[in-house]
Amino acid sequence: MDTSMTHKQTMVKAEDTPGLSRRNLLRSSVIVGLAALASGAMPWQSVLAAQVSSDDFMALSRFLISRAVNPVLAARYYAALDKRAPNFSTNVIALKQLIDARGYKHVDEYLAQPDPDASLRATATSIISAWYLGVVGEPADAELISYSLAMMYQPTHGILIIPTYGGGPDSWGPKPALIQDSKV
Repeated sequence: MDTSMTHKQTMVKAEDTPGLSRRNLLRSSVIVGLAALASGAMPWQSVLAAQVSSDDFMALSRFLISRAVNPVLAARYYAALDKRAPNFSTNVIALKQLIDARGYKHVDEYLAQPDPDASLRATATSIISAWYLGVVGEPADAELISYSLAMMYQPTHGILIIPTYGGGPDSWGPKPALIQDSKV
């Protein structure tokens, strides 16, 4: 007896039925989970603001340090600096607009201006310091962004080997106590 015909008629694929299937449930839960994770981790406004300021930050960094900048490091420096100063992104835009409006060609021209805005000057100094030291923040909350790619090592590149130890610039410990009566 051939039951293949009746078996084919009664067999219905899960994809053909509308409604809830395991595949649709899994797909929907992954999409909802990713959306919740993304919206909870960072508000969309700050993500969009960071993207707008990222190009400005890279251009401003190139101007301030007079060198090409690594985009990955630029993003890390921007995030660390922005985290520590609430008005950092607005200062980056204002500083870039000031430099463009006055037509400065080199950072020395900006630094030589007679009446600099203190907030913009502090922003410029923090950006230059971050790129040269590879560290953002004060010693109590310093964040090491780049050790071997810090700009302070560029002048001696190829002459001196970058040390592979230490916690960054000024990481020396306290001076050892002087032993008066030591015998060898």
